[in-house]
Amino acid sequence: MDTAQRSSFRALLLAVFVSSIPATLILPMMPSFGTAFGISATQLGLLVGIYPLTSMLVSPFWGRMSDRYGRKPILIATLLGGALAFTVFAFSTSWLGLLIGRAMQGLAGTPRGVGFAVASDVSDRKELSGRMGEVTAAMAIAFTIGPIIGGLFMGENPDSMIGQLRTAIGLPGAGFNHVMPSLLGITVNLIAAVVIIFRFRESWHPDDYEEKEREPGDHRRQFSDAIFHAAVIVAILFFLISGFIQGSLQFAFAMWADLTMNWSAQYIAWSGALIGLGFAVGSGALLKPMTRRFGAEKTVFAGTLIDAFGLAVFLLFQGETVIALTGLFVSSMGNGFWATTILTLLSREIDERDQGLALGFANGASLLGRVLGPAFAGYLAVTMSPGAPFAFLFACVLLAVVRGAQLIRPPRP
Repeated sequence: MDTAQRSSFRALLLAVFVSSIPATLILPMMPSFGTAFGISATQLGLLVGIYPLTSMLVSPFWGRMSDRYGRKPILIATLLGGALAFTVFAFSTSWLGLLIGRAMQGLAGTPRGVGFAVASDVSDRKELSGRMGEVTAAMAIAFTIGPIIGGLFMGENPDSMIGQLRTAIGLPGAGFNHVMPSLLGITVNLIAAVVIIFRFRESWHPDDYEEKEREPGDHRRQFSDAIFHAAVIVAILFFLISGFIQGSLQFAFAMWADLTMNWSAQYIAWSGALIGLGFAVGSGALLKPMTRRFGAEKTVFAGTLIDAFGLAVFLLFQGETVIALTGLFVSSMGNGFWATTILTLLSREIDERDQGLALGFANGASLLGRVLGPAFAGYLAVTMSPGAPFAFLFACVLLAVVRGAQLIRPPRP
């Protein structure tokens, strides 16, 4: 990448980061919403789940629009839509209004698939996994700090650590207020839109495609044909499994910490941030050197082994807090390796004209996993044991290990 491309890519990462914050910003507000608005547990669950559900439904649409009209106008549209969604959410005084605001956040908050397409546009084969990893890391960091931002700006017990911090910086120390986090959301979306307008250089020009010559040996397919190809089906399936694991892991940890360890909500939030941090470290900091040294296929296999090892450590040492949390950190780091690199392998199979659609479709599959995962993890934790979801996730990761081993197996003569 030249200097202009690096500046443009940094602007993209900001857009992906900002658009991902709403996914978890609302989590620490849940108990307060129930009290302040008289919302039932089922209604609270819908407030959480509507975001990934609507994101999943429109992610392929935004991807296809970026293939047709370019990446930049779609990024701007989603960021402005995110600002509008936060406005609706901020001034809602009923559950229905909050639900509509959350649904709008999900409809607008899908530049991640477009971000993956941009990474594919500007990267050669050696750089692709690293660029995909940076996009994934921006998303993971946003998921990690979203609850922290929500907890800080929504109001808190003045005697708590967050309450004292709020008082120190001049904010009210207590009293629930969902407007302030929403105003912050409006502001950062508008700032990111301005940055995209002035700093992002368009990476995909559909009209120029026909003038480009394919590289020798490039056998990529249009998505309408490739969707029936075994390698593409398997890649999308495992991206769905990856989303299922990521969504389940964070929710299962919260259930485990509450039911087994009896930790406070604040302690659970800060400890659970290790999971998001591990994924960000794996996909953002370590993935690029891994793929450069060992290649994409071996990185997938190594990542699945690391993921399985981390979960095994947690399952064996649940009574040892530090060791158990270390296991989850290692597991999420391994997931960052293999999940992101599977996406790279998918991109290599797809024609340039369909990158946005294909990667948006894969992002939608991951979001579907994030919708299904927490519900299933909660069911296992309540009906069996708090550790049961982790045993099921371990079995899922073993499936990924088998796929990783297939990727590095020498082709038959």
